[in-house]
Amino acid sequence: MRIALRRFLRWPIRQTASAILTFSALCVVAACGHSPQAAQIAPVPPLQLLGQWGQSGTQPGQFQNLQAITCDAVGNVYIADDGKPARVEKFDATGHPLLVFGVSAGQNDSDIGVDPGNAIFIVDRRHGQVQIYSPEGEPFRTLFFRYRRDFHDPSSIAIDLDGNFYLADFLTGRVAYMNPAGRSLRTWTKPRGIDGRWTPFPIRLAVDGNLYVADAAAQRVEKISPDGRYVASWNFPFTVIEPSLDAPKNTGLTMFRDLIAASDGAKRLLEIWNRDGQPKLTVDFSQHPEWGEHASPTDIAFAPTGDLFVLDRPDSRVLRFKVNIPQ
Repeated sequence: MRIALRRFLRWPIRQTASAILTFSALCVVAACGHSPQAAQIAPVPPLQLLGQWGQSGTQPGQFQNLQAITCDAVGNVYIADDGKPARVEKFDATGHPLLVFGVSAGQNDSDIGVDPGNAIFIVDRRHGQVQIYSPEGEPFRTLFFRYRRDFHDPSSIAIDLDGNFYLADFLTGRVAYMNPAGRSLRTWTKPRGIDGRWTPFPIRLAVDGNLYVADAAAQRVEKISPDGRYVASWNFPFTVIEPSLDAPKNTGLTMFRDLIAASDGAKRLLEIWNRDGQPKLTVDFSQHPEWGEHASPTDIAFAPTGDLFVLDRPDSRVLRFKVNIPQ
């Protein structure tokens, strides 16, 4: 393509600028063989932060000593805060406060669960009891275990679709399956196939009916059948603690469809597998200062949508993530 120089110089300025742009575009097409491409979009991270809420304090939406987190069937988030006063807070998925109620004598020490009718179960290992509250936060029933022969030191709970629940004793390694009134339907201790001391905390129930157990003593996740038989296990570096009056405070376990996630707050580590224990994702929170200088997965809970909620005790916050990995 030729443009006579003498004629080009006699064009008005506007026409000259237009010709220069046209000539530049034609050069690019001639050199590359196609039109310029738009800048590539950055890939979506496997663990994508969607939002966060919370700060230190005693007002709704504020926290003092975060302990445990769970979600109900519609994705509302429940948090046990062992502060002064001890209380439970309920939020929608975006962090809007829906309910706050106090619990006496630090009754949210170990774990929290929600049944199909949205009754709220607080496991109080300090006093050997499970406190049940109505969906509005009113006291409904207390199940006492401290002086029972078969089961006396509850620490973690997993509730099924019928309202029955599994309760684990971290100290003795016993698991009991109970009806809503607290009557034992069956119990078992360490399943055959597990060696050494067994510390079932926390325990969680998957859609396949199997229990998944965080076993800090053995530093692994274990898959247990509903009647207490060992099925499978895989390694995870939980912080090992000695038996004491306090249950572990930095161990999380949750599941969604075919994904199983575990966390250790002391090591700031989170890992996700499929239900057969095949690794899917490992995340070291210390490598992600954009989530918070001290961000740590103290406890974790999947919502029915698949969003992952992380209880970050050091920063008194809840972090909400989208998990972008194939199932």
